[in-house]
Amino acid sequence: MGKNDKSVNDRMMMLVGVPVVLAWMGFACLVIWSGLQDDKVMNNIDGYTTLIAIIGGPALLILTSILELWKSEQNQEITSMPEHWTLQAKATENESIHLRQLANRQAIHIQELEAEAQKVALGLIETNTSADTSEE
Repeated sequence: MGKNDKSVNDRMMMLVGVPVVLAWMGFACLVIWSGLQDDKVMNNIDGYTTLIAIIGGPALLILTSILELWKSEQNQEITSMPEHWTLQAKATENESIHLRQLANRQAIHIQELEAEAQKVALGLIETNTSADTSEE
């Protein structure tokens, strides 16, 4: 989906939800800060808490919806984890089998080279260079 392909719910969240939540959080922080600085705010705290509650009702519903969405995404991720780990284990097992086969083939090759070198050293077979000089 492109930038302009937002759903109605996406636009509604951006136009209504985000400003309500930000206003609620901002106003609550302002009241707390003002209450610590000014005794007048502490004397009228009931009015301020009423305003915070009025703004906080819709903000709380929005936050709850966002958290439920996040939890469902997390649950989907958790349910897909066993598949991921199974595939990862299978790939690791295949890689280890492949590395063992390579090491085994390399060891056999080294043994064959050493056997050929011993045969040459014992004179059981001639090297190509000695065969070339004997033919001339």
